[in-house]
Amino acid sequence: MSEKALPPEVQQLVIQYQTLREHYSRIEAELRVVEAELSEIDNIMDTLKGLGDDAELYKATGHILVRKSKTEIMKELEERKELLTIKRDKYKKQLDFLTKQINELEGKLRETLAKHGITAVR
Repeated sequence: MSEKALPPEVQQLVIQYQTLREHYSRIEAELRVVEAELSEIDNIMDTLKGLGDDAELYKATGHILVRKSKTEIMKELEERKELLTIKRDKYKKQLDFLTKQINELEGKLRETLAKHGITAVR
């Protein structure tokens, strides 16, 4: 059966399902980016811990390098890590919520398809 032959109720549910899946994919991609940056920050912080407090460190700011103390850089990294951790937790909660919505909509879609005598194939 072609999609145009689907009852309007089913078409609407399919559109909702596709929209939720697309939103899930976007949030999942953003989560991967945040987790990668968190991992990079952890690696940098581990490296800095091995350096003496008097080590000369430079931070790229646009097209220039700015000299910073180890303490300043560690503070900036901690702040960035805290912000990213909050974002990561928010994204994980959103994904949990979207997973629940997607599962509920899948059930509703199967019921609606069955009501119209349509067999769903996975």
